Amino acid sequence: MNISVPHITAISIIGQKPTVGSEPLHVIGDDYGGYYVKNNRQQLPAAYLINEVIGHFLLKAWQINTPDIAFVTMPKETITKDYGSLHKKAYYHRLAFGSKEVEGAIDMTEAFSIKGKVDFKKYYQPEMFARIGLFDMWTENEDRATDLKNIMLVEKDERYHFMAIDNVMLLRTGAYNTLTFNDFTSIENNYCLQSTFFMIFKRFLKALDKNWVSREKNFYLCVEKSKQYLEACYKILPEE
Repeated sequence: MNISVPHITAISIIGQKPTVGSEPLHVIGDDYGGYYVKNNRQQLPAAYLINEVIGHFLLKAWQINTPDIAFVTMPKETITKDYGSLHKKAYYHRLAFGSKEVEGAIDMTEAFSIKGKVDFKKYYQPEMFARIGLFDMWTENEDRATDLKNIMLVEKDERYHFMAIDNVMLLRTGAYNTLTFNDFTSIENNYCLQSTFFMIFKRFLKALDKNWVSREKNFYLCVEKSKQYLEACYKILPEE
């Protein structure tokens, strides 16, 4: 399996995204695309950035929408002001990680609630929300949680498409070699499948799709494809 991640150089910084956690820099790359950039804060190995890359391709294996990514070089002259303790110039001596900006994307936390079939029908491929939740449970990712953070909605043709972002908290027990999480114990109410949103959402989802046998088979196909992507990831991760 051949996969690749482009290398770009940041040419300007637009600002800083106010989020809980990494507060990524919003930059313009030399390909004139917008990216949200994180650094490794001089931690070696750069586990958070490694997880971002691996998580991106595992989501691809599951056919879950997620932004394109890039390895980002941030020249010193690009950082013209103080962006706080998370973005010191010294942190950008090594490659950073960039998640490409998606036009029209809004945070899931800003979405309307599900009150009936009319709201439900506004979502494209509604089963994708359940797939994201299952992906999170399988990869030990409790960072999306019941507040639905790190899920974006992208409006297209008057419907909302689900998109998963931010993978820094994947694989917490370090099962990078096998993707078998024998020591993992989930924390109650830490997954989007336990959210109030999904409790209402699944009522309509069950009526829409009763073919759960095919869903189960698809899960195992996703697991096998994930292992293939994982092997390919090791070959493209920068040594630093």
